[in-house]
Amino acid sequence: MKSKQNYGLRNLLLLGAAVVLIMLVISSYVWAQIPAGEKVCIHWNAAGECDDYGSKFIGIYLMPIIAAAMAGLLPLLARIEPRADNIIQSRKAYMAIGAALLLFFLALHIVLMLNILGRDINVGSYVPLLMGLMFVVIGSYMGQVRSNFFVGIRTPWTLSSELSWNKTHQLGGKLFVLQGIFIIVGVIAFTGEVWVYLLVGASLALVAVLTVYSYVIWKGDTEKQGG
Repeated sequence: MKSKQNYGLRNLLLLGAAVVLIMLVISSYVWAQIPAGEKVCIHWNAAGECDDYGSKFIGIYLMPIIAAAMAGLLPLLARIEPRADNIIQSRKAYMAIGAALLLFFLALHIVLMLNILGRDINVGSYVPLLMGLMFVVIGSYMGQVRSNFFVGIRTPWTLSSELSWNKTHQLGGKLFVLQGIFIIVGVIAFTGEVWVYLLVGASLALVAVLTVYSYVIWKGDTEKQGG
């Protein structure tokens, strides 16, 4: 089993390294195009308009640095997980969720770098579309994630009840997919900052529903930990 775990973690680490390398190559190209000392956009509002400028280094290399930290953190978390056997059993889902996060950062970096280069890229449209796709992918695998302390819907009740964990993640996976589709449709149907309100509203509703649901299932589980 340990070899299977290492195989999965190695693949995830290799994917992370490839993603970071591609991001660094893109950043190096963009760096060469921007004159020395010139400030670049480092923040965009919900409408996709630049509302803050900063140094070249922060604007161009911050995202690869964050992605590199994530690429190293994902395999590390799997190794130090107290319920490591559960990670092994759900390694396919763990790898898919990790890959979705890494590829989201890569796609986001490409969009932002094109915008910095002056291309006609609407950040306010592409970012929520990418987020929606990420939600769909994560939701598709969420129901396959076994109980652990780092990845998934971690409430006091899911962590102390296998039944609550499994049922909450089965429902959560479906809701994540619906939320992703909801965000994508919202971005296509509406303009401006509407997608932010859709995202925040849907996220709050999702958290509330899953939290209450995890408690209800836990309450009825006769095999839950802690009584």
